[in-house]
Amino acid sequence: MELEELQKAWKELNERVSQNELVHQQQIIEMLSRQKESCLQRMLRMDKIASIFMLGVTILMFVDFTHLNGKLVFWPAIFGLLLYALTINFAGVILLTKIKKETNLEMQIKNILRYKMLINWSYIIGYLLVTPFICIFLYTYRHLWWLMITMFGLILAGVLTDYFLFHHVSDRIKELTRVNKELMELKKKHKE
Repeated sequence: MELEELQKAWKELNERVSQNELVHQQQIIEMLSRQKESCLQRMLRMDKIASIFMLGVTILMFVDFTHLNGKLVFWPAIFGLLLYALTINFAGVILLTKIKKETNLEMQIKNILRYKMLINWSYIIGYLLVTPFICIFLYTYRHLWWLMITMFGLILAGVLTDYFLFHHVSDRIKELTRVNKELMELKKKHKE
């Protein structure tokens, strides 16, 4: 009799432990899902703010150009660079929205890696496009010391901002990738 009672108690305890593990795994999955959504929201918000800012600067440059009657020599280059940045930001927003709507974790990871590639290549191409423009601008207006100081200040501010934005986005991408991989592993274990 004692052996049967002991086996029954052991079986009940084993069922409780397995139910507790399932609840615990489900809580971890929910927590990781919230962390992923929060990370995506922050990235999407940052890209949307950058897109709105770039759109505003582009419109401002266009209005300035029309008021100057086309006297701004470097306007086509500036406008082209702004359109490039605006296009990259809109592409980032579209890709992040696609990641957010995707339910398949493997596809999310692929899209996250595409977003990372977009960011990396946009910085490389952007700096390759901006560098000759800045050199020509500085050479052309080298006799205006106040303009030179202003340009160096703007260049420094732009590079520092890009540095911090790039590392912020890279950290969010790493976090998003890590969370998605952990979710995939937990969901595989949960199915078993």
